[in-house]
Amino acid sequence: MKRSFIFFVLLCVMFAVPGVLADEPVSKLTIDSIPGGADVRVSDMFVGYSPVTVEVAGGTTVSVWIERHGGGYDIWKGSVYVPKGEHITYTAKLYRTEDKIRTTGYLSVGSNAEGAEVYLDNGFIGTITNGTFVRDEVKLGLHEVVVQKDGYATYTGLVEVKPKNIATTSVDAILMPFATAATPVPTTAASVPPAPTRTPVPLAGFAAGLAAAGVLMRR
Repeated sequence: MKRSFIFFVLLCVMFAVPGVLADEPVSKLTIDSIPGGADVRVSDMFVGYSPVTVEVAGGTTVSVWIERHGGGYDIWKGSVYVPKGEHITYTAKLYRTEDKIRTTGYLSVGSNAEGAEVYLDNGFIGTITNGTFVRDEVKLGLHEVVVQKDGYATYTGLVEVKPKNIATTSVDAILMPFATAATPVPTTAASVPPAPTRTPVPLAGFAAGLAAAGVLMRR
Protein backbone atom coordinates (compact mmCIF):
# COMPACT_ATOMS: atom_id res chain seq x y z
CA MET A 1 0.00 0.00 0.00
CA LYS A 2 2.84 2.36 0.89
CA ARG A 3 4.65 1.67 -2.39
CA SER A 4 1.49 2.35 -4.38
CA PHE A 5 1.06 5.70 -2.64
CA ILE A 6 4.66 6.73 -3.38
CA PHE A 7 4.26 5.74 -7.05
CA PHE A 8 1.06 7.80 -7.24
CA VAL A 9 2.82 10.86 -5.76
CA LEU A 10 5.67 10.54 -8.28
CA LEU A 11 3.20 10.43 -11.16
CA CYS A 12 1.47 13.58 -9.88
CA VAL A 13 4.79 15.43 -9.67
CA MET A 14 5.82 14.40 -13.19
CA PHE A 15 2.57 15.66 -14.69
CA ALA A 16 2.40 18.80 -12.53
CA VAL A 17 5.93 20.10 -13.23
CA PRO A 18 6.32 21.31 -16.84
CA GLY A 19 9.39 20.07 -18.64
CA VAL A 20 9.75 16.82 -16.67
CA LEU A 21 8.32 14.70 -19.46
CA ALA A 22 8.93 17.02 -22.40
CA ASP A 23 12.57 18.10 -22.77
CA GLU A 24 13.48 21.56 -24.01
CA PRO A 25 14.74 21.64 -27.61
CA VAL A 26 18.52 21.30 -27.73
CA SER A 27 20.49 24.37 -28.81
CA LYS A 28 24.02 23.93 -30.13
CA LEU A 29 26.89 26.24 -30.98
CA THR A 30 29.81 25.40 -33.25
CA ILE A 31 32.83 27.70 -32.98
CA ASP A 32 35.47 27.72 -35.69
CA SER A 33 38.33 30.09 -36.38
CA ILE A 34 40.64 31.25 -39.17
CA PRO A 35 43.23 29.88 -38.68
CA GLY A 36 41.90 26.82 -36.88
CA GLY A 37 43.21 24.85 -33.95
CA ALA A 38 42.70 27.66 -31.43
CA ASP A 39 41.67 27.31 -27.80
CA VAL A 40 37.95 27.99 -27.36
CA ARG A 41 36.21 29.07 -24.19
CA VAL A 42 32.43 29.42 -24.00
CA SER A 43 30.98 31.22 -20.98
CA ASP A 44 34.46 31.17 -19.37
CA MET A 45 34.74 27.39 -19.73
CA PHE A 46 37.31 25.66 -21.95
CA VAL A 47 35.41 23.46 -24.44
CA GLY A 48 38.13 22.37 -26.90
CA TYR A 49 39.93 23.47 -30.04
CA SER A 50 38.32 25.08 -33.07
CA PRO A 51 36.21 23.79 -34.64
CA VAL A 52 34.26 22.58 -31.61
CA THR A 53 30.54 22.05 -30.91
CA VAL A 54 28.84 22.49 -27.54
CA GLU A 55 25.29 22.50 -26.19
CA VAL A 56 24.12 25.81 -24.75
CA ALA A 57 20.96 27.31 -23.30
CA GLY A 58 18.73 28.45 -26.13
CA GLY A 59 17.60 32.04 -26.48
CA THR A 60 20.70 33.38 -24.73
CA THR A 61 23.95 35.17 -25.56
CA VAL A 62 27.14 33.33 -24.60
CA SER A 63 30.59 34.86 -24.29
CA VAL A 64 33.30 33.37 -26.52
CA TRP A 65 37.06 33.55 -26.08
CA ILE A 66 39.36 32.27 -28.85
CA GLU A 67 43.12 32.17 -28.46
CA ARG A 68 45.67 30.70 -30.85
CA HIS A 69 49.09 30.12 -29.39
CA GLY A 70 51.90 31.01 -31.75
CA GLY A 71 51.81 33.09 -34.90
CA GLY A 72 51.34 36.42 -33.14
CA TYR A 73 47.50 36.44 -33.19
CA ASP A 74 45.39 38.59 -30.90
CA ILE A 75 42.88 36.95 -28.61
CA TRP A 76 39.36 37.08 -30.08
CA LYS A 77 36.76 38.08 -27.52
CA GLY A 78 33.10 38.40 -28.38
CA SER A 79 29.65 36.89 -27.96
CA VAL A 80 27.21 34.76 -29.92
CA TYR A 81 23.42 34.70 -29.67
CA VAL A 82 21.91 31.20 -29.98
CA PRO A 83 18.13 30.94 -30.67
CA LYS A 84 16.14 28.19 -28.99
CA GLY A 85 16.33 24.81 -30.65
CA GLU A 86 18.83 25.90 -33.33
CA HIS A 87 22.38 24.91 -34.23
CA ILE A 88 24.45 28.03 -34.87
CA THR A 89 27.90 27.94 -36.48
CA TYR A 90 30.18 30.94 -36.11
CA THR A 91 33.64 31.35 -37.62
CA ALA A 92 35.85 34.03 -36.11
CA LYS A 93 38.69 35.54 -38.09
CA LEU A 94 41.80 35.98 -35.97
CA TYR A 95 44.03 38.98 -36.66
CA ARG A 96 47.70 39.46 -35.93
CA THR A 97 48.70 41.87 -33.21
CA GLU A 98 50.57 44.03 -35.71
CA ASP A 99 47.29 44.69 -37.59
CA LYS A 100 45.99 46.64 -34.57
CA ILE A 101 42.43 45.45 -35.07
CA ARG A 102 39.81 46.94 -32.75
CA THR A 103 38.03 44.56 -30.40
CA THR A 104 34.54 46.08 -30.86
CA GLY A 105 32.41 47.18 -33.79
CA TYR A 106 29.76 49.57 -35.07
CA LEU A 107 26.15 48.52 -35.55
CA SER A 108 23.95 50.63 -37.81
CA VAL A 109 20.23 49.81 -37.99
CA GLY A 110 18.05 51.47 -40.62
CA SER A 111 14.27 51.24 -40.80
CA ASN A 112 11.28 52.78 -42.55
CA ALA A 113 9.34 52.83 -39.26
CA GLU A 114 10.24 56.06 -37.49
CA GLY A 115 10.36 55.68 -33.72
CA ALA A 116 10.62 51.88 -33.83
CA GLU A 117 12.33 50.21 -30.87
CA VAL A 118 15.65 48.42 -31.42
CA TYR A 119 16.70 45.41 -29.33
CA LEU A 120 20.08 43.68 -29.28
CA ASP A 121 20.16 40.16 -27.84
CA ASN A 122 16.85 40.72 -26.00
CA GLY A 123 17.98 44.06 -24.57
CA PHE A 124 16.55 47.46 -25.55
CA ILE A 125 19.26 49.76 -26.96
CA GLY A 126 17.39 52.66 -28.59
CA THR A 127 14.86 53.89 -31.15
CA ILE A 128 14.93 54.67 -34.86
CA THR A 129 15.46 58.42 -35.36
CA ASN A 130 15.52 59.99 -38.83
CA GLY A 131 15.47 56.50 -40.29
CA THR A 132 18.48 55.06 -38.48
CA PHE A 133 20.08 54.04 -35.18
CA VAL A 134 23.83 53.59 -34.56
CA ARG A 135 25.46 51.79 -31.65
CA ASP A 136 29.20 51.88 -30.97
CA GLU A 137 31.36 49.52 -28.92
CA VAL A 138 29.32 46.42 -29.76
CA LYS A 139 31.02 43.13 -28.96
CA LEU A 140 32.31 41.19 -31.92
CA GLY A 141 30.38 38.09 -32.90
CA LEU A 142 26.87 37.03 -33.82
CA HIS A 143 23.95 39.01 -32.42
CA GLU A 144 20.16 39.02 -32.71
CA VAL A 145 18.64 42.35 -33.79
CA VAL A 146 14.91 42.97 -33.28
CA VAL A 147 13.09 46.07 -34.54
CA GLN A 148 9.45 46.52 -33.58
CA LYS A 149 6.68 49.10 -33.58
CA ASP A 150 2.96 48.95 -32.90
CA GLY A 151 0.99 48.40 -36.08
CA TYR A 152 3.94 46.82 -37.92
CA ALA A 153 5.28 43.30 -38.34
CA THR A 154 8.41 42.76 -36.21
CA TYR A 155 11.83 42.40 -37.84
CA THR A 156 14.18 39.76 -36.41
CA GLY A 157 17.61 38.82 -37.77
CA LEU A 158 21.06 37.51 -36.85
CA VAL A 159 23.97 39.77 -37.80
CA GLU A 160 27.74 39.47 -37.49
CA VAL A 161 29.51 42.42 -35.89
CA LYS A 162 33.06 42.85 -37.21
CA PRO A 163 35.90 45.08 -35.93
CA LYS A 164 35.08 48.76 -36.46
CA ASN A 165 38.23 49.40 -38.49
CA ILE A 166 37.33 46.50 -40.79
CA ALA A 167 33.65 47.10 -41.54
CA THR A 168 30.46 48.66 -40.20
CA THR A 169 27.70 46.15 -39.60
CA SER A 170 24.51 47.41 -41.22
CA VAL A 171 20.95 46.15 -40.82
CA ASP A 172 18.12 47.24 -43.12
CA ALA A 173 14.92 46.50 -41.18
CA ILE A 174 11.91 47.06 -43.42
CA LEU A 175 8.74 46.84 -41.33
CA MET A 176 5.49 46.04 -43.12
CA PRO A 177 2.34 47.65 -41.71
CA PHE A 178 -0.50 45.37 -40.72
CA ALA A 179 -3.43 45.44 -43.17
CA THR A 180 -6.37 47.48 -41.91
CA ALA A 181 -9.96 46.43 -42.58
CA ALA A 182 -11.60 48.49 -45.33
CA THR A 183 -14.57 50.62 -44.27
CA PRO A 184 -17.71 49.29 -45.99
CA VAL A 185 -19.35 51.74 -48.38
CA PRO A 186 -23.13 51.95 -47.89
CA THR A 187 -25.09 51.09 -51.02
CA THR A 188 -28.72 51.91 -51.91
CA ALA A 189 -30.91 49.45 -53.69
CA ALA A 190 -31.94 50.47 -57.20
CA SER A 191 -35.56 51.62 -57.37
CA VAL A 192 -37.78 49.32 -59.43
CA PRO A 193 -40.67 51.04 -61.25
CA PRO A 194 -44.06 49.62 -60.27
CA ALA A 195 -45.75 47.27 -62.73
CA PRO A 196 -48.36 49.01 -64.94
CA THR A 197 -51.97 48.49 -63.85
CA ARG A 198 -54.98 48.18 -66.12
CA THR A 199 -57.90 50.55 -65.68
CA PRO A 200 -61.01 48.48 -64.94
CA VAL A 201 -63.93 48.78 -67.44
CA PRO A 202 -67.28 49.64 -65.78
CA LEU A 203 -69.69 46.72 -66.02
CA ALA A 204 -72.67 49.01 -66.66
CA GLY A 205 -71.02 50.56 -69.69
CA PHE A 206 -70.00 47.14 -70.97
CA ALA A 207 -73.64 45.86 -70.69
CA ALA A 208 -75.02 48.94 -72.45
CA GLY A 209 -72.63 48.39 -75.31
CA LEU A 210 -73.83 44.82 -75.73
CA ALA A 211 -77.46 45.91 -75.78
CA ALA A 212 -76.82 48.52 -78.45
CA ALA A 213 -75.02 46.01 -80.56
CA GLY A 214 -78.06 43.65 -80.31
CA VAL A 215 -80.47 46.35 -81.51
CA LEU A 216 -78.38 47.07 -84.54
CA MET A 217 -78.23 43.41 -85.49
CA ARG A 218 -82.01 43.09 -85.36
CA ARG A 219 -82.38 45.91 -87.85
